[in-house]
Amino acid sequence: MSSAAPRSSFTIRSDNPLAVVISKSNRVQKVIKLMIGAETKRGILPLRVSLPKFSIVALFAAISLIGCNRRDAEPHYAEPRSHPGAAEWTRFRGPNGSGLGNAPGLPASFGASDFNWRVELPGGGHSSPVIWGDRLFVTTNPKGSTKRVVVCMNAQDGKTLWTRTYNSRGYNMVQEDNYAASSPAVDAERVYFHWASPRDSGLVALDQDDGHEVWKVDLGPCISEIGSGTSPIVFEDMVILNFDQDKPKSFLLAVDAKTGKQRWRWEHEGTRNTPATPCVFLPKTGAPEILVDTFTLGMCAIDAHAGTLIWQIPDLMKKRCVASPFVTDTGLIFAQCGEGPAETFLEVARPAADGRSAEKVYEILHGGNVPTPIVVDGLLFLWKENGFVTCARAGNNEQVWRERVRDSFYGSPVCVNHRLYIMSTRGDLIAIAAGNRFQLIARIPLGEGSSATPAISGGRMYLRTFTHLISVGRGRMEN
Repeated sequence: MSSAAPRSSFTIRSDNPLAVVISKSNRVQKVIKLMIGAETKRGILPLRVSLPKFSIVALFAAISLIGCNRRDAEPHYAEPRSHPGAAEWTRFRGPNGSGLGNAPGLPASFGASDFNWRVELPGGGHSSPVIWGDRLFVTTNPKGSTKRVVVCMNAQDGKTLWTRTYNSRGYNMVQEDNYAASSPAVDAERVYFHWASPRDSGLVALDQDDGHEVWKVDLGPCISEIGSGTSPIVFEDMVILNFDQDKPKSFLLAVDAKTGKQRWRWEHEGTRNTPATPCVFLPKTGAPEILVDTFTLGMCAIDAHAGTLIWQIPDLMKKRCVASPFVTDTGLIFAQCGEGPAETFLEVARPAADGRSAEKVYEILHGGNVPTPIVVDGLLFLWKENGFVTCARAGNNEQVWRERVRDSFYGSPVCVNHRLYIMSTRGDLIAIAAGNRFQLIARIPLGEGSSATPAISGGRMYLRTFTHLISVGRGRMEN
């Protein structure tokens, strides 16, 4: 472990005219740090901003602080925007898996000449990038090998800072899969990486500074006819992983993020591997809940602190769960299952206000299978692998429109500036309007296909194709 101070903290230089005012509120500090692009890695809030611009930022921070105080008095149905995961892209599909990003300077359409950078990765893969401050992390699988490589890059210029390679044994998988399918997760000090195989599986923490191994947890064999794809998440001071497989002895695991020591382990039966990544639900009262969906269990809520079952809707998930569940700020839980493009189901549930039970609200047939749906301003968007996109009202399942976008898709959509972005397996980034009428905004060639999901951080979008990584958009300091 590094003895350096956590990078989540920072200081304000005393020669800053607003230092005294700002230092009185941690929330204002966090907002200002986010808005002016502070150096989270080294813990310094630089004075590279003119006083008028800084004053505007301070005013925005004060307004945001008022908003935070108002939210504190209201029930938290989903991950609050003040949660650390909302400031950075720390897990698959961003804050609590919602897919909602912030990049005001991202153009609706762009070309290769607008890329900030495009770099080749040391191998292929389907995992999606995660970011903390100015560091980006992604996993790759070198061609012709069964190795997994964790890559740390400078998010500003795309330069590789370090790599860490793990040898693993090969196994049979579906043609579309890859040994680098699971996305990492990250916090202020460490990046967390999971792999699985029929012979051995593991969960590893690497130090952000130089990639040295902090701890490693051996998980045993993972039996899955389609390969593994689930990703870890960080919640509070824990790393949580859903280790679900085709045969018994599946489990949901929580370990201490600093030491890797087990906090709790909730075991359950497994009959059909679930690549889905869990999410967090915060009820009005009571403990936070980890939401998991599997073919065997249906939908479950596990006490995040005790590791015990709180509620369950059995038999809800009729097929394998590939897409990941997510929660909206209205308290609806969306979970998708399917096998192939024909047999797909979207299940929507609502927990009780106290979080002790839940009930099914509605079901959508033929929604999607692999791409995780997304909800934007009360509109639900389902994206099938074959390009059919359905827009419905999230509250009542009323269909608004349904159209087809030519291409095939295994990544998931994200939303920036009321636009949905998704990468196709043929090599295009598709942008459509996130509104009540279908509008194809752009089809942007990326030079290579992708099965990954875009990441958004620091005002930029990061696009992982099969063997390359692309940065586009102006950073916060450039807007």
